Amino acid sequence: MNADDSARMRDLLASNRTMLAWIRTALSLAGLGFVVAKFGRTPGMIHLADGVGITLALFGLLFTIIGYAQHREVLTSEAVPRGAPVPIRWPAVMAAACCALSCALLAAYLAVST
Repeated sequence: MNADDSARMRDLLASNRTMLAWIRTALSLAGLGFVVAKFGRTPGMIHLADGVGITLALFGLLFTIIGYAQHREVLTSEAVPRGAPVPIRWPAVMAAACCALSCALLAAYLAVST
């Protein structure tokens, strides 16, 4: 492995870590949205708590999409030279898909259960 391959792999691994940080933030927002919607039910604030919870879950979905789009951009900009090691891509796709599905289902659950 030469220096160019090493630098490219370092950039790709940094992109993976960044995408995982986006996913971690998205799941945190969705979890916070659930807590606000379910435990913020004081008299007179029920509809506000539900709206804020759904909004936070949808922001989690948006953050997942942004993180995956940024990761995908890095993958396409880093051209793989012939004979260089190619990182597997399905774990990143699966992580983003599972996070997006979780955020969307949570937003739908909160919208239906109000």
